[in-house]
Amino acid sequence: IVAFLTIAWYNVAELTILIQTFFKRHSGFYYYSLLVATWGIFLHGLGMFFKFYRITNSNILNTIVVWVGWIMMVTGQSIVLYSRLHLVVQASWTRWILAMIIVNALALHTTTGVLTFLTNLSKDPKPWKGPYSIVERVQVTLFFIQEVILSGIYIWKTAMMLRSEGPLLNARQNARGDRGKKVLLNTIIINIFIICLEVTLLALEFSGLYDIQTSYKGAVYSVKLKLEFTILNQLMNL
Repeated sequence: IVAFLTIAWYNVAELTILIQTFFKRHSGFYYYSLLVATWGIFLHGLGMFFKFYRITNSNILNTIVVWVGWIMMVTGQSIVLYSRLHLVVQASWTRWILAMIIVNALALHTTTGVLTFLTNLSKDPKPWKGPYSIVERVQVTLFFIQEVILSGIYIWKTAMMLRSEGPLLNARQNARGDRGKKVLLNTIIINIFIICLEVTLLALEFSGLYDIQTSYKGAVYSVKLKLEFTILNQLMNL
């Protein structure tokens, strides 16, 4: 547990520095979504740390910090990917992707949030543990599908760009063309790796190892965000 939390918090510190130094102007949809997703990882881990090691006896505080951190971490990361989607696809249907993110956030975070508070704060939490376990798994599964869709779009559209004929990608002796191909290939590889990380999250969720999977989530999301930040910035410079 401590190892996963340490990885997550180290990546949060590194990402915070990278974000502040990369952006000349500290504004914009992409900038703020990155900050929200990054600090969501920190808050989620902090709440779990307080809960596991009984740093505070306030269940209300722990539950609020974990829940808010989870929202920022999960939906924030989807927004990060959406905010740079125009780099690989220019089409009106991308609005449906944003709609999917918003609907999932409202439906899943609200439902899970209510059951989380009932499970952690009720005098008799037993009646709520079963429904919470079911809804939690449904939530993680649907967020998994959402992340696969987003990464899948990047893989699909990037592969199309690699096959397309254009001076950026087909000039064999053009340094910019070589760099363009490398960036697009890296985009595909990184998004495939991100999907693999999502699979491990889903598998651990259904394993029943609550303590491990809750801390593992923060570590995985921090690694994913670092990879996405790196490759999206490379795409911006093509």
